Amino acid sequence: MLPENMENASIAIVMTDIIGSTKFVQKHGASVAAQWFSIHDKITMSLIYEYGGQFIDASDGMLCYFASVGDAIAFGFAYKKKLRQKKFPFRSRLGIHWDDMIITKTNQKLVKGGAKRMNIEGIGKNVCARIMSICGPDQILLSYSAHLQFKKRLSHHRHIPKQTMIVLVGLYQFKGVSNPEQVYAIGLTEAQLQPPPDGEKVKRLGGAKKIKMRLKYKSLKEKVEYIFWRIGFAAVVIWIYFLWPLLVDPWAKASWGIDYWFLIPFEWINACLVPLRDFVIWFWENFKKYNL
Repeated sequence: MLPENMENASIAIVMTDIIGSTKFVQKHGASVAAQWFSIHDKITMSLIYEYGGQFIDASDGMLCYFASVGDAIAFGFAYKKKLRQKKFPFRSRLGIHWDDMIITKTNQKLVKGGAKRMNIEGIGKNVCARIMSICGPDQILLSYSAHLQFKKRLSHHRHIPKQTMIVLVGLYQFKGVSNPEQVYAIGLTEAQLQPPPDGEKVKRLGGAKKIKMRLKYKSLKEKVEYIFWRIGFAAVVIWIYFLWPLLVDPWAKASWGIDYWFLIPFEWINACLVPLRDFVIWFWENFKKYNL
C-alpha cells in the first residue's frame, strides 16, 4: 500500500540532454550560454505541456513523462524540429522508455521552499538515461518496451509524420541494468536510423552495422552523395575503357609523356588478362565445335 502522495503508473519516460554543454559554456562564456539555455528550457517546457507531458526536473536537459509513447514521440519530433528552426548552436539527445514507475508528489510546503513538485522512481529512469546517452544529434531512440507500446496504438498519431520509420538498431548492455536492451530508432531519413556506438555506460552487443534504406528515404545530402559517387564510379570505368589501349602500352605512354609509375599496374593487369582472354576464346570455340 503506497502513501497518499505516491501512485504507481505506466508512463513514457523521456530524457533529453544538450550535447557538449560544457564545451559550449567554455567557448562562448557563461552569459551567452545562460541566455541560450534559458531559451532552450522555455521552448522545451512549452512543448512538454503542449503534448500532454509532465515536467519533472532539469539540468543540462529535461526529465519528463507522458501518458503514451505516441505523445512522447510527437514531443520528440517537435523538440528536434524546433532546435533546427530556431537555429540553436547545439543539438540534443533524446531517449524514450515505457515502464511502471512510482510517481511521488512533493508536499506543498517543500515545493514553496524550492523542492521539485513531483518525482518519479524506478529502474525505468536508469534505462531511459542509458538510452538517451547514446542518442545521436538528430535521433530519437526508444527502448524495447516503448517500441512495443507504440506498436499497440489503434490509430495514427496526428502529430507524428506518416512517413515515420522505426528500426531495431541493436542490442545494448546498460551499466547497472541486468538484462540487455533492444534499442530502436525512429525517424524520417536513413541518417536518423543508424545504430549508435558504445557509450561510457553502454556497450553494444550486436546488430546491423549500418541500416540501409531506399533512395527516397535518404536526406538531400545523402541523395547527393549517393548520386555523386555512382556517377563518379561510372565515369572512371568509362575513361579506363577508352584509355585502356594507351594505359597498357609502355611505348604509347612514353610517346605521350605519361609513363608515370602509378600507371604501371595497368600493364601487370593486362599481362594477367591476356592469357585469361585467350583461354576463354579457346574454350568457347571448342564448346561450339564439339557441342559440349
